[in-house]
Amino acid sequence: MITFIRVVLLALVRLFYPVRYVRHPGRLPTRGPFIVVANHPNGLLDPLIVRLATRVPMHFLAKSTLFGNPVGRAAMKAFGGIPVYRSRDGEDTTKNDRTFALCRDALSAGRNIALFPEGTSHSDPAMKPLKTGAARIALSAIEAGAVSGPLPIVAAGLLFEDKTTFRSAVSVTFAEPIDVAEFAREHGTGFAAAEALTSRIHSAMADVLLEAESSEVWRGLLLVAAYTDPACRDDLALRHARAQTLARVYRSLLASRPNDAEALAEQVRRFVRELEELGIEDPLALEGSSGRSAWWYAAPIVLFAPVAAFGALLGWLPYRLVRPLSVKLAGRHDDLIGTIKLLAGLAVLSVTYVAEALVAGWFWGPVAGAATFVLAPVAGYVALRYGERVERRKALLSAAWLRATAKDKADAVRRSREALVSRVDELLRGD
Repeated sequence: MITFIRVVLLALVRLFYPVRYVRHPGRLPTRGPFIVVANHPNGLLDPLIVRLATRVPMHFLAKSTLFGNPVGRAAMKAFGGIPVYRSRDGEDTTKNDRTFALCRDALSAGRNIALFPEGTSHSDPAMKPLKTGAARIALSAIEAGAVSGPLPIVAAGLLFEDKTTFRSAVSVTFAEPIDVAEFAREHGTGFAAAEALTSRIHSAMADVLLEAESSEVWRGLLLVAAYTDPACRDDLALRHARAQTLARVYRSLLASRPNDAEALAEQVRRFVRELEELGIEDPLALEGSSGRSAWWYAAPIVLFAPVAAFGALLGWLPYRLVRPLSVKLAGRHDDLIGTIKLLAGLAVLSVTYVAEALVAGWFWGPVAGAATFVLAPVAGYVALRYGERVERRKALLSAAWLRATAKDKADAVRRSREALVSRVDELLRGD
């Protein structure tokens, strides 16, 4: 059952985020033990993303309240969960001595650990202050002799294209590892060493994270990265890296020439408004050809239309109800929407398909019921992919239509983008 839960949850995350980019996977040790520390933007989905990115089994530290019911305990056990006791949850924090011991046992056995040193998930555009737990766990393992060789800590930066949107992308970037054994030889294993190591961990995480002073600037950096480099449009990892570079340049410009920084920000805002007025999300689509690319998906759309219609008939309404339900349940905690959406989608659609199979079996016999139970989810997946394909084709046709009917507006967008590219290139060159 534990294995089944693990396989199902990982499969659901693969379905939710079908495009997963991993940058610098070679920075991960080829064998354990090692510790991964990551930012925490997306609730309970973050550990699963880390598990998929590392491709190796890991123990995850999780707040103790997640172990408080049979379902939670089973899910935590499926991923080697180790409870952390927090005073904010009304827990006895002295129990964390046992948590540290479990971590040392895992490392001693050559198993890997992942944790989120910010201590909570959030949607802020910058890191929260890091807890010292990761450093203290690693240093205590060295002090106790649980690890005799190197003990690398590898920072991971998670970036979601749109973490609440089903079928979106995620990027995971790994930093250069920190060898805790070597660090301990130079700095010891006491409290001061833990604080110093935490500072090193913060720097390593900053190297692989996109941070900004506001959510507007954070989103703007990603948009500018996509608008000014065609390679970044379809590769979230490249967009992440370019946005980080732009963030450093923008901060420098803000400090040295604030008026120029504001002029650049206003240039980006005007360009975004121009796209919104035309109903265009991707300005590069206006500059592509209007030939084969716009019609490339016509045959599959026609071929799979009946199956997609069947799948939509059986699952469209419950599928559409999942998002507003998730938003309602998450309340002000938008970092939990993705987690709730995945679990709610699993529950709602499972109940829907089972109910439909029972109805089919009641009216047309057990064979029809069994066939409905098997085919309804398959048809639902086809409908999902069909909708994605239609949306992609619609975007291509919208761009082609605008080029054909309002060439002056399309040319104006192209000139605005070229001006933005020119300005960004100047800044990146240091002009």
